[in-house]
Amino acid sequence: MDGAELTMNPDHNPLYSVRTFKQLVAYLRDELGWPIESDDFDELTFDYAPEELGLDAATAVKIKEIKQLRPLSNKQPWGIFFVNFEPKRLPVVALRRILGTLVIKKRQSANRAQQAAWRLHDLLFISSYGENDHRDITFAHFAEEHGAGDLPTLRVLGWDDEDTKLKVDFVERELKNKLCWPDT
Repeated sequence: MDGAELTMNPDHNPLYSVRTFKQLVAYLRDELGWPIESDDFDELTFDYAPEELGLDAATAVKIKEIKQLRPLSNKQPWGIFFVNFEPKRLPVVALRRILGTLVIKKRQSANRAQQAAWRLHDLLFISSYGENDHRDITFAHFAEEHGAGDLPTLRVLGWDDEDTKLKVDFVERELKNKLCWPDT
């Protein structure tokens, strides 16, 4: 085989063209069957200020925006958050701090009664980070693993425009296996 035969056209994989949250929402609707009825990203989401999530100034400066996807059905148990970060790499500490404010705790304080909370495994963070001309998108999910210590394990699945065709195809298969909207 020569090099020309190995070069494949990525156009058949729609994930290659996803670079923004707005494009990702269209992908979730069109490819994964999410019941999204609008193309207006701002209409589909609630805005959060870092202060509303109790984030300190050092963490808040790393965040451009935090948005929660409005529930797509009455029985939806999950919280889906879009977090647009400033830095070049995914700031795991910042994600952990956001998680800490959104997860149901055994002893919830009375002043947090107004804020929605989820079980740890019912939260999904979709993040964008990196330089303006090279943004990465990742899906991040925290999971509790027995014997792994007190901190939940962060599992990340993501892609960018420098990934190989094999990597992007793998990510798409994983998304289709794990994030297709369930039949109800």
